[in-house]
Amino acid sequence: MLTKSDFIKFIQCPKYLWLYKHRKDLIPTEISTSLQAIFDEGYHIESYAYKLFPAGIDAQVEGFKESISKTKKLMQGGVRLIYQPTITTADLFCRCDILKLNEDGKSWDIYEVKSATEVKDINIYDLAFQKVCITDAGYKVGRIHLVYINNQYVRQGEIEPEKLLKIEDITEQVSYLEEEVKSQINSALEIIAQTEEPQVKILKQCRDPYECTFLGHCWKDMPEHSIYDIAGSLTEAKLSLLLDQGVMEIKDIPDGIITSKAGLRHHHAVKHDLLHIELENIKEELSQLEYPLYFLDYETFAPGVPLFDGYRPYQRMTFQYSLHVLETPGGVLKHYAYLAKDWKDSSRELAKDLREKITTKGTVIAWNMSFEKGCNSEMAERYPEFLLFFEDINNRMFDLMQTFKKGYYVHKDFHGSASIKKVLPVLVPELSYADLDIHEGGTASNKWGEMIKLETPQEVKASIYDNLLKYCELDTLAMVKILEKLMKLE
Repeated sequence: MLTKSDFIKFIQCPKYLWLYKHRKDLIPTEISTSLQAIFDEGYHIESYAYKLFPAGIDAQVEGFKESISKTKKLMQGGVRLIYQPTITTADLFCRCDILKLNEDGKSWDIYEVKSATEVKDINIYDLAFQKVCITDAGYKVGRIHLVYINNQYVRQGEIEPEKLLKIEDITEQVSYLEEEVKSQINSALEIIAQTEEPQVKILKQCRDPYECTFLGHCWKDMPEHSIYDIAGSLTEAKLSLLLDQGVMEIKDIPDGIITSKAGLRHHHAVKHDLLHIELENIKEELSQLEYPLYFLDYETFAPGVPLFDGYRPYQRMTFQYSLHVLETPGGVLKHYAYLAKDWKDSSRELAKDLREKITTKGTVIAWNMSFEKGCNSEMAERYPEFLLFFEDINNRMFDLMQTFKKGYYVHKDFHGSASIKKVLPVLVPELSYADLDIHEGGTASNKWGEMIKLETPQEVKASIYDNLLKYCELDTLAMVKILEKLMKLE
């Protein structure tokens, strides 16, 4: 049987579908914090969508067969609004979000709820599958709609579902794809019936539109410096050409394939095992620095349903900063931190605390400073009393990442990336994110969301609090140590 979820996997990659059906032993036993957060966000948004269609009956009950049976009884029994109906045919299975019976009593409108802020191509395929399944089950489909987030909505008081969510009729787009989807359904069923794992070219489908569950399996034999890591990335056409030629390693890429400066530098570093350093350009970059130096990093939380007044869906709320301060060359390094503990918007407190630490002189250093600048601008807009402070910070901010992004320092073990997570292990191997319980910003954000919940046990709150402080502190300490390495270059 082909489910709606299976079909989306097939659209992304036929191998993804086959592995999901035949090699469930390869699926990680634990759901990652990030993935669980996505699921939770989806359920939360669904709960507001139901408020747009009140008085519906939930067809989902414990048990696969029981849900199918209840749905059939509701649809055939005159119920006009159904949540989570489960519909099957001989080969297909789908669980919709909302079905609404039209006034004629003969056709059903479909409403699919998504946590996105726009209609995406994959959503249309999703709904086309639902239409085919429902139609094949003997029901007539009327209009088809996508319910999604209105990212211009600003929360003031209680959430207003009719403003938080948009409803868009995409019946025509779905109808346009219907015959194609029927053909793809047949192809997907053929893939499931295969006994051998299908072989497919790995292009860019592993993370588009969703990250595949089987990355570890499909990439297990990938060489350390593979063609997928080339700086600036290769187009799918060029990847496909290299795969046809049996080229998997960066060092074996023929001349003429790579055209970007970043890619050429990376290719040269890997092929000849050489460190590429443009000393004069690095010195020119660093000549912009003025003491005291402030190494700044933020952590933010951006839920689809705003937690607090004045926020839009997915708008960042800055809940944490780490700040290392070096007042003079060779001086004593100081560290300051702020981390909100409670279920409230603490960004004003954070701004006030930060203003007490950063003076009107010196350079503020960030890694990928557009993020910190954006946070500053949003806090300045929300709290006008800090406008001049944040404008001043933004005017004297320095992006340490640019030295690596511009290719002034290229090491093969950066794997074509300018991420601090790639640069730090090479330049400062004694510091490591691997030693921490929180390793990256997405997890930090999700963990903070867990920490501030009232129902989270105090011992869990305390552990998360400590881990967040350690993670954010390493982000700024890493910049300090990387800058020290750059300054010692001769």
